[in-house]
Parts: sequence; C-alpha cells; structure tokens
Amino acid sequence: MHKVVQKIRDSISEVVPDYESKRFLVAVSAGIDSMALLNACVKLGVNIEVAHCNFQLRGYESDSDQKFVEDYCTDLKINCFTKKFSVEEEKLKGESVQMTARRLRFSWFDCLIDQEGFDYLLLAHHLDDQIESFFINFMRGTGLKGLVGIRRLNGNRLRPMLELTKNDIEMYANFLEMEYQEDSSNHDYKYVRNKIRHHLIPLLKEMKPEVHEVFLRNNRRFFDAQLALDEGMDHYFGGIDKENVSMEQFLAAPDYYQLRFIEQYGFNSTQLKNLKEAGVGSVFDSFDHQIYVNRTSFEILEKNEPKTIRYQIAELGDFHCADFTILMKIKEGQHIENTNRWKVGVDQSGIEFPITIRRWQTGDSFKPIGMGGRQKLSDFFINEKFDQREKQEQWLMVNGDGKIIWVIGKRLSDEFKIKSNSKSSLIFETKLSR
Repeated sequence: MHKVVQKIRDSISEVVPDYESKRFLVAVSAGIDSMALLNACVKLGVNIEVAHCNFQLRGYESDSDQKFVEDYCTDLKINCFTKKFSVEEEKLKGESVQMTARRLRFSWFDCLIDQEGFDYLLLAHHLDDQIESFFINFMRGTGLKGLVGIRRLNGNRLRPMLELTKNDIEMYANFLEMEYQEDSSNHDYKYVRNKIRHHLIPLLKEMKPEVHEVFLRNNRRFFDAQLALDEGMDHYFGGIDKENVSMEQFLAAPDYYQLRFIEQYGFNSTQLKNLKEAGVGSVFDSFDHQIYVNRTSFEILEKNEPKTIRYQIAELGDFHCADFTILMKIKEGQHIENTNRWKVGVDQSGIEFPITIRRWQTGDSFKPIGMGGRQKLSDFFINEKFDQREKQEQWLMVNGDGKIIWVIGKRLSDEFKIKSNSKSSLIFETKLSR
C-alpha cells in the first residue's frame, strides 16, 4: 500500500474507527489534491459519492473540470453530484469572489449531506494549505485560534490529508500516472495565498528544508497552548450565569478570555469590541444566541426557536406539520387571483423538490420582488422593522437549489415570480399553527 493511501486510511480510522460502515461525500474539484484523495478512497474501498462545484469563473476551464470529474466517476461507477453557481449574482455586499464561492460551496455540501444522509464530508486540504493559512491568519491578526489552523475533524467535515505535503501528493500522482486538471488561477499572484505558496514557502524550505516537520511540531504546540490557556477560563468565568454576566467582572478578565467566553456562543472579535462600547438595550446576534446589554450586566440567551429546525417537502402535495400547513395547487397560465401575504403564486418551472422550510440563517440573501438586486435577509428585516422575536420566528421557503423562494408571509423572491411566458403556476398557501 502506498504511504499516501496508508496515511489517509490511518487519518480517517483514527477519528472514525468504523469508517467502513459510513457514507462519505468527497468534494472533488478535478485538481491534483482532491483527485489524489478520491483515488485513495477508491483503493481503500470507502463508501463514497462525489460532489463537484462549477463556479463558472474560468469559462471553458470550469466546464472542462466538471466534465473531467463526471467522466472519471462514470468510469468507476461512482455517483457524482454537480452544481453550477453564478457567483457574481450571489455575491453579498462586502464579499470577495472567494468568500462567496466558499459560502455557496459549503451551503450546497451541507444541503447534500442532509438530503442524501451522508455521515461525513471529505476535504483534500493538506499540510501546505495549513502553512498558507497560518501566514494568512497571522497577517489578519486572528490570534492564537487562527494560528492553530484547520482541525482534522470539524463537525462532519473530515480532512484526512493534513499531515501530507504537496510534494507527497505530487509524488503519488506521478507514481500512478494519475490524471487531473490544472487550475490556471493557482498561478495568479493577485491572490495572497498564491504569493505565499509560490514565493514564501519555497524560501522557507530553502532556509529550513524540514520546514514541514517544524510546522507540524509547532502546530501541535499551539494547540496544546490553546488548551492550557482555556483551562484558565474557570478562574475568570467559572460558575458564572451566562444570563446575568456582570460587565465589571467580564471586563476584568484579559481580552483573550473575554473573546473565548463569547466565542462559545458563536460571537466574534468584532462583536466583542462593540459589546465593550455598547449602550443599554443593544442586541448582538450569533447563529443561535443573542446578547442583550443591560445597565451593569449583559445576558446571553438561546434563541427561542433553534435555527436547526427544518422541514422538507419531498414532492408536490399538501404538507402538514406541528408548526404550519402548506397547501399547494397547480394552475395553468399566469393569472393568479386572490393572493395575499399568506398565499402566493410562483412560476412552476423554477421549483425544484425537495423544498425546505426553515428559519433564517446568518448570510441568507434573496431578491425581494419589486426591488432591484440581491439583499441580505438581515437588511430586509431592518427595512421591515422586525424586532428580535419576529426575526427568530420567521420561516423561509427554500428551493431545492438552495435559493429562497419566499420569506413566508412577507415577500416573494423576484427569481420565482410568475412571468409573461410562464406556462403554469404553483400556488402556495400557508396556515400557521401558532
């Protein structure tokens, strides 16, 4: 067994001892790293299926990558999911292309895992990626948490190649005469990561040939240091009631512990800075918690309705659950009568099942009907003067491709409106149970 395959097997089995009975979704770009991971999984007999994202950013190259992955999977009889994204259309204000692509990619992966019942997502990050991320985070000033870097297992995301170098992967590919695609953007020096990859790391290797081994040792030490520091949390916040945190006691702790304390509940360093300067009545949101600022203290409260609650409608037909009923009816043509805030008509051709009904999440965006352009849902809530309770309780109807169809009871998405050439319409009517 080649050492690369053996290391991948050992890395998976250390965290998933019963991996042979699990289902894995492998993210494959067509590049050398993910193709090496896919090849190793095939040799190990791992139960895998493949997901490939086509961001359509490199024209013919992007389509060529997709066809390459599809053909490879067809030859080996591996099920392959592919999806095209319009990154520029999906960009949110202040997002870079890379940030948008990452958000779309993992949103789709999470959707596939939920819908298809996968146990883990396999990603092909390796040791050189770790080193690159270390320097990027160092320059961003992310602190110790950023320097510790990527963890091998994070939720259901498993990265079994983190102790393999780029050179290990290239030697494996050459040994097998493995085919893969080359991404021309990997040589575009407008990206900081590429400058580090092609200039800084070779310079480090020239000065210290064993730089990878040194980095691995230091990475483990950083991780141990973080664990040791975190043990000091009890000294400052042991036994504290998160629903009644004394501002005086909180500010007496070092900045590191202040951040680590609120990070437990999904808050970040920017929110920490704002919290220290916040006035009475200020509210801060994370994914599943809120901070309410009082005169001499603040409260960290779980949101009343967990955002993990979601329902899936597998096919056309009325849907009933504890929270609501959704009635569906097809109508030929474009004319829909008697619509209201709880009853809307959409172009049936744009609807993909399964439809998901869920709460809003940070980063959600849609194109409100009657408005130009895409809008963050958080901005929509502000414009509609939602209070915190209304935001927590708002349901969304989400298409099978991940796009928001309807902010239920509030606004339909312009992308799903009935058009002059619509051949048939689908009517949704929602009746809330509470």
